[in-house]
Amino acid sequence: MRYFIGFLIVVGLIILGIILFIRLLFGGGEQPQLKDTEALTAYARTSTVMQLEIAGKINADQDHRRIQIDVGDSGNEIRILKGYGNEVIRRENFHSTSEAYANFLRAIDLLGYTRGNTDESMADERGYCPSGRRYVFSIVDGAETKQRFWSTSCGREGSFQGETNNIIQLFEAQIPGYNEITNGVQL
Repeated sequence: MRYFIGFLIVVGLIILGIILFIRLLFGGGEQPQLKDTEALTAYARTSTVMQLEIAGKINADQDHRRIQIDVGDSGNEIRILKGYGNEVIRRENFHSTSEAYANFLRAIDLLGYTRGNTDESMADERGYCPSGRRYVFSIVDGAETKQRFWSTSCGREGSFQGETNNIIQLFEAQIPGYNEITNGVQL
């Protein structure tokens, strides 16, 4: 009887190992997609914001610049950041509405905002495209980052698999006077 129970345990472990191996082999590296009932519009009327960060070329800390845009339910914010830390050198806030946010969410959802590669080796954008720009697309709820993908201006590098240029244009369009605010920012 002891041998039979031991045999069943060994067979169970082998089956479990095979299942885990197949899942790892065929299921790894892809972003789990939101269910149809959990489209991005579900974030309308919540405190969750969609965030775009545009980081400039890799250069000296005092010369490095980033632009960060948060789009939310009641307002949108743009920040110009200096250096590789979070020193804000300019900030502008704009009122928005839940309806405007819901329309924005639907638009970026259709453009693939939640599509990306979750492979750990693709999590860090630092060092990529050193003479160009790095774009980080995030879903942020308070202190929690629910999603974070990135791409570059140097080609197909990055974990983001949505329509980069169209989504960037949508973020910029949420900031009235975007071109005037960012005029002179050397990315």
